[in-house]
Parts: sequence; C-alpha cells; structure tokens
Amino acid sequence: MELTQEEKAIRLQQAVLNSTTEEICNIYDTLGYVEMSAPALGLACRFRGLEVVKVLVEKGATFDFPSTEEIEIKYHCHIGEKHAKYRTNYRTNYSLYLLKCFRGGLKGARCLQGMKFVKKAKRDDGTSLSFLADKERIAVLNYLLAEREKLFFQPEEMLFFAIFAQDTVVYKALKEQNIMLSEQRVFAMTKGTLADGYWFEFGSLVGKLADKDYIDIMQQLSIELSGKSFRFTQKMFDITQKRFYNINIFAFFLAHFRQEKMKKYEIIRSLIDENAVDALAVVEREGWLTTSKKRDEMIAYASQNQKIEALAWLLEFKNRTADLVAEQRRAEKKLMRELNAAPDSVTALRKLWSYEEREDGTLTIINYKGKDSIVVVPERIGKNTVTEIGYAAFAGTYMKSMMRAETIAQHRKITSITLPKTLQKIENYAICNLPLLNEITIPDSVKEFGEGVFQKCPNLVIFCSQGSKAEDYCKEKGFPFQYSVE
Repeated sequence: MELTQEEKAIRLQQAVLNSTTEEICNIYDTLGYVEMSAPALGLACRFRGLEVVKVLVEKGATFDFPSTEEIEIKYHCHIGEKHAKYRTNYRTNYSLYLLKCFRGGLKGARCLQGMKFVKKAKRDDGTSLSFLADKERIAVLNYLLAEREKLFFQPEEMLFFAIFAQDTVVYKALKEQNIMLSEQRVFAMTKGTLADGYWFEFGSLVGKLADKDYIDIMQQLSIELSGKSFRFTQKMFDITQKRFYNINIFAFFLAHFRQEKMKKYEIIRSLIDENAVDALAVVEREGWLTTSKKRDEMIAYASQNQKIEALAWLLEFKNRTADLVAEQRRAEKKLMRELNAAPDSVTALRKLWSYEEREDGTLTIINYKGKDSIVVVPERIGKNTVTEIGYAAFAGTYMKSMMRAETIAQHRKITSITLPKTLQKIENYAICNLPLLNEITIPDSVKEFGEGVFQKCPNLVIFCSQGSKAEDYCKEKGFPFQYSVE
C-alpha cells in the first residue's frame, strides 16, 4: 500500500533519528518524492550532523515546501501571511533547528510553529541523540551557506533569530560571512506597520524577552540596524513599560526608539506616579524638560497627586537649571503680545504708543511712552497695521520738540526691542542713543533703513534672518548681528 505524503514525511523524520546514512539513502529511494522534507532536514541539522544533512540534500531534501493552507493544516506548520510580499520568508523555518535554543524555542516567534526545540531526541531503541556540539553545527552551517539557493536556506533569517536565541556561535559565524539582516526585517523594526506580519512577530518576541536579556538582545539588533532607530508604537511602549523599574532599560528605550510619536508628558506623568526619580534623570538628559511651561505643569501634577519624591526632584531640577530672569522676560513678552493681539486693547496701547495713520490706513509709531525696559512693538493697534517706526521714536536724546525729559530717560533704560513682522521701514534716527540696548529683533519684512538708525547704541546686537535686508544693512554699517532662531 502506497504511503500518503504525511506518512512519507513522518517516515523520513524517523529515519533521520534512527538510521545510518546508508539506510537513510535506501529509505529515501523507497519513499520517492517527499513534499515536506524540511522537518527531516532540520532534525538532521540539530541532531545528526553534516554527513546526514548531505545525504538528505543529495536525495532532494530542502527547506522549501508549498505555501498553501492545505500544507499548513496537514503538517501543523505555519505559512503566515498569504500576501506575496511575505510568503517567501514568513512561515515555519525548519533550518532554525540549528540554533541553540531550548524549552520550546523562542517565545513569540510565529515562524517556529510546528517545531520542538529539545536538547535530546529519543530513538526507537531507547537511546537518545544529543544536540550537536558547536564545531559540528558550524560545519553544517557552512554547508547550508554554500548550498543556500538549492536548499532555500535564508541566512538573514537565521541571523535574526540567532540574536534572539543569544546563540553567539552561529551569530559570529554568520557575521564572518558578511550576512546582514534582510531588508524586510530592518523595515519591520524601523518603519513597519501593524499590518506587517514581521512587525507583529518582532513585537511578540520583544514582549516575551526576560528582563535580564532585554538590553543585550536589543543592543545587538540596534547594531544590525546601523544607526537606525526602532519604530515606536503605543503597543511597543506598553510591553516595555513594565520593565522601566530597570533604569538601564528605560534609558535604552529612549535612546534607541524613535521619539517623535512618543507622548512624552504622558510618559513623564507615569514616572511621577511611580516616584521614579532615576528615570526622571534620564528624561532630563533626553531634553524633555527644557520647556518651562511643561516643567511647571509636571511640578503641579506631582504636587496635586502628592508624589513627594518626584516633586522634590522636579523642584531641585528647576532650581538647578532655570534662568528665572529670562523666563520672566519671556512671560512679559508673551503678556505684551497677548495684550497687543486683543481686539479691545486700543485704550491700553495708546498709553504706550504715539502713532500716526498714513493715507493707506497703516500706522507709523512716532514715540514709545511706556516704562518697560523690554519692549515689543505691536503688529496692530485696533484694526490698523503697524508698518513703520518713525523719526526718533526710540531716541535717547533730544531729537524733536515733542520729546520730554522723562521719556528720554526711560528710552535710555531700554534693553531689548522686538519689532513686528508687519514692519516695512525704520526711519531716520528711529532707534539711537540707547546705551543699555543690547538686542533688537528685526523681521524679514523690513526693507528700508533711514539714516542714523542704531547710532550710539554701543552694546547692541541685531538679530535677523540669513539673507535678509537687515543682514545686508548690518554688514554695510558694521553692526554686530546674529541669525535669529525663528
């Protein structure tokens, strides 16, 4: 009675475990075509060594098998994605029997479904075959590499799983042959989508790593990515967050996963909830607490939730790093901008500015009447746009009859001026004789400069954009300037 293909596959596997090379040759000849020879070849790689592997290959055994649902059901293996992009690699890979991993193999690896990673295989006579020694495994590996196309052997996949199995012997041998991770694996780890089976498998493998192995394995994968960062998803964060009690794992996660999609302040709040002050120090190194507003929000959160250790750390961080004077200046500037932008601020602005309306409806500032040393010129007063700074509007000496002594004295105390993005022209001597003025920000919109602008402002540095008219003016007149951040 002729054997079915399932029976042939089982008979060939039994022969690998129990028979001599000569007997295996005879059995294979008797069986004829075996559609599922991959498991038998894998067992030979794991327990019998190079001689038996060669015999099987000479008789036609390979790691290839039809990618159909019928095959998957018949042999209890895994085909995986039916999409053509994944069909070639993403399925049960019997060549991985060569790896030194036990206790059920690699947890989370779907492509190991149908395989049993054991240290010993029982034979029919009651004896056992032991897992091959390293020297014998490397001999088999070199043969597989030499015959890779014929056998449908994928060393790139072997490299990926050797890292997770921490099989340094196989990993080193593959790297000596210049084997790299496949493009599919690299793409999955750095840019893959949730619909990608490779990304799903990677996440499963990472999620089931022992904490003690996490950094070693992930660091090795990171080296293989040649500087590319791992893709971040909320799912990846969720499966890794439970390890954040280990400060080294948390630091690795922030350093090697792409941060642009991380909900940074949710992460910080979760650290505050755990009073994880060591992790907060890592957050500081990553530059997540440089924004004073968000920093103060985290302080408020820690206070409201009575997280005393985290609160103490955050307050110490603020005292150690904050430039309180600069923060106050920025707050005043923001307040001034908000005041200037308010639709009902005309009355308030008239207390600060004298101005004239031009024929086209735009405004020229003719005098600053305020008492602040940090000055932000408004873009609009009411419905009218400010486009010019008029003659001697900020002069620190008598330049026109309307100027008063107290106004001049106040002008001379000005340290900073920010001009609006609506401004087009700065007229003659508009800003001059200001001994304390150390910075002025000029927008790209300014195209005209009159005579004597910035005369006798010895400490002034002008902030402007590269390639702007203001830059050309500074170079022509010899004024010190810097490129503005914005």
